Amino acid sequence: MKFTDEQLDKFIILFKQEFGKTIDRAEAQRQAVALITLVKRIYRPMTEEVFGQVVAKMIES
Repeated sequence: MKFTDEQLDKFIILFKQEFGKTIDRAEAQRQAVALITLVKRIYRPMTEEVFGQVVAKMIES
């Protein structure tokens, strides 16, 4: 998976804001690939009905 220079620049800025650490382009590429891979593995779309159930449970807590 390849990212554009602009995408990597934005990722580097976000990483610095979130973690207070500056990373180079190679590390940004590795971290971005790892993040996208994780999201692809765990993301599951949900119906509006299921979303409503999740929200209701959150409100109960």
